[in-house]
Amino acid sequence: MPESNLMLEVDILLYVLPEGIKRNSLVIIAGEGGSGKSALLANIAKSVVKNNEPLLYLALDDDPATIVDQLISFNVDVEKAFNEGRFGIIDGFSYLIKGKKGKSHPMVLDEVNPGDLDSLVYSLLKHVDYFNMRGRGMVMIDSLNEIMITLDPTRIIEFVKTIRANIAKHRGVTTIATLHTSTEDFLSYLLNIEHLVDGIIEMQTLKDKNLGELQIPLRQMLVRKMKGVPHRAVWTLFTIDKEGVKPVVIKTSK
Repeated sequence: MPESNLMLEVDILLYVLPEGIKRNSLVIIAGEGGSGKSALLANIAKSVVKNNEPLLYLALDDDPATIVDQLISFNVDVEKAFNEGRFGIIDGFSYLIKGKKGKSHPMVLDEVNPGDLDSLVYSLLKHVDYFNMRGRGMVMIDSLNEIMITLDPTRIIEFVKTIRANIAKHRGVTTIATLHTSTEDFLSYLLNIEHLVDGIIEMQTLKDKNLGELQIPLRQMLVRKMKGVPHRAVWTLFTIDKEGVKPVVIKTSK
């Protein structure tokens, strides 16, 4: 495996991306609510932190305390990583809170308004360099929806291109962004930026379908594109439990 690849130690990703992904990739994880995006993101974070690489998290959908609690629930040792200078949150949520004083959480490095694109990009680049993330680590953006709501389509494209050029390509830092596709508008956004990114992973919930007597909800994943590495380009069933996100291989009788 080339050294320029990043292996993400998440069962489902080891199955669909057996040689990992190029480190200089911008990847979008897309799906409707309940499709497993948050669980996948947390398990990816666990892999990055476990391997002692830095993780910079841009929180746009939720407050930093909730983000930290969710990561901890998936056994991500964010406290150790933060204390060692390998984890931090850029808070793009708390600007909505009226009368707030000070940072909303000790692990917040900076607070931004996603409507101010220049300040947002500046903060990301500043902290990527502060963590010395060239050729290592990961930037997580959760999610693009808040930016899409705030900005017009031209500015959205500018943001995606800027992040890909300056973080993923120039600095060699893997960047993963989530996108909620619960509406037709957001699906169309995905189509508009598909050609600008290196990878797209789609996730779906299979309604009314469960795994055996345990009634474990089934979901499915498709790696629609991933530049430079082999990948399974078919829908793959998976489940989520306390141990991770795992593929489900259904054996058919001969």
